[in-house]
Amino acid sequence: MPLPYGFMLAPDGSVSIDHEKSNIVRAIYQQYLSGMSLKGITDFLFAQGILSPRGKAQWTQAVISDLLSNQRYIGSIISFDEFFMVQGEKGKRSNLDEDTNQRKATRYNSQSVLSGLLVCGECGHNYRRITRTSGEVVWRCASRVEHGKRFCKHSPSIPEQQIKDTICAKLGLIAFDEQSLNQHIDFISIQPDGTLNVET
Repeated sequence: MPLPYGFMLAPDGSVSIDHEKSNIVRAIYQQYLSGMSLKGITDFLFAQGILSPRGKAQWTQAVISDLLSNQRYIGSIISFDEFFMVQGEKGKRSNLDEDTNQRKATRYNSQSVLSGLLVCGECGHNYRRITRTSGEVVWRCASRVEHGKRFCKHSPSIPEQQIKDTICAKLGLIAFDEQSLNQHIDFISIQPDGTLNVET
């Protein structure tokens, strides 16, 4: 597996940090958290004459997105807190149209009004609605559903009713109301310990 951008292989075979490229990684994280879009970051890097990991003049948004989700940066190039702030921001932006800064109309056009709203606090992927053989409805991290614990080791399964109860408590509702959800909730970050952080 190739080394992530920002690391290099030393002559003795050990992995070390490439200080010049690691500073670029940090700059990308900082620009993203400051509100810059993926396209804005690619334009910024191009204007600075910074070559992509493949040595090309133009970075792609996909490369930037992957870099912003690479857990191998945690603790070595990017702090734990900064990494997970970016994952929360990515989840929030996945529900926004960058051109209008409005919530995407397709966000609630799926089977559940909660689809696209729940974000894994560990890996940044969306949660997926699962109906167990018992009939119980739970939500699970899509990355863990598809890849097991390889990329997301600690994300919990959350009963749908618990999510609805948490939303009601946050919004002061007696009963779950989809319209209030649409108007007031941006996203919900689900932490490894099962805590639901509701962002309004």
